[in-house]
Amino acid sequence: MKDNYLVVTADVEDDGTIGLNGIVSARGFSGTSEAWFNVSQVIDLSEQLEHFAKTTENPPEIFGGNLDGEGSLINKLLSLRFYSLSNYRVGVQVEFADHPYTGCRTEEIACVKVDSSP
Repeated sequence: MKDNYLVVTADVEDDGTIGLNGIVSARGFSGTSEAWFNVSQVIDLSEQLEHFAKTTENPPEIFGGNLDGEGSLINKLLSLRFYSLSNYRVGVQVEFADHPYTGCRTEEIACVKVDSSP
């Protein structure tokens, strides 16, 4: 692969969930992460991306990670945010993190945040 890349794969389960696994490398920084979503969230993202590609309106974003017992996100593990660079080019900001255990110290969290723009 080239020096700069983003690869996202999907792990679809029978229970209506989907794991997005990401690998990114950009300008010397790299990272991997995974987060689980409802299939409907990923379908919504794909529809938003299709609309965005045609109009550059409403830049799509998806993020997920560890939830508390009530469904609120407490640790963001994977985030993909798309934005327009021009009428024909799209950028993506990628944020991946790894929390080794719930309640870990900030210093123990490995994370990478990279942007595709030059």
